[in-house]
Amino acid sequence: MNLTIDAKSPLPVYQQVIQAIKLEVLSGGLRDGDLLPSIRDLAKLLKLNPNTVAKAYYALEAEGFSENRSGSGSRVRVPAGRQDSLRKAMLESEFKNFLEKAVSLGFTLEDIKQLAERIKK
Repeated sequence: MNLTIDAKSPLPVYQQVIQAIKLEVLSGGLRDGDLLPSIRDLAKLLKLNPNTVAKAYYALEAEGFSENRSGSGSRVRVPAGRQDSLRKAMLESEFKNFLEKAVSLGFTLEDIKQLAERIKK
């Protein structure tokens, strides 16, 4: 599992953890039933407070992306039949963040369209 945290991101750290795990699930890096690292292990790996990782894990469980089994850790749960809608929702969220950042930097929607056209070619 390859998770990275961007200290400069406006997105709270626990939400970055959530998004990174969701991305691993939706891209197939994590499969249904896979064991997630323990809260302590992931906190140590990412150099985060364990409470931050716990908050992310609780949110993932509430959204149906994981299942906590007392004594045996958290396991990935792939929501059946929801992968496409979740993938689109994740892209929409990332795109919204990009647009907000671009507009805050002074770019217009026309500038963004031109950028998309250049990249598309």
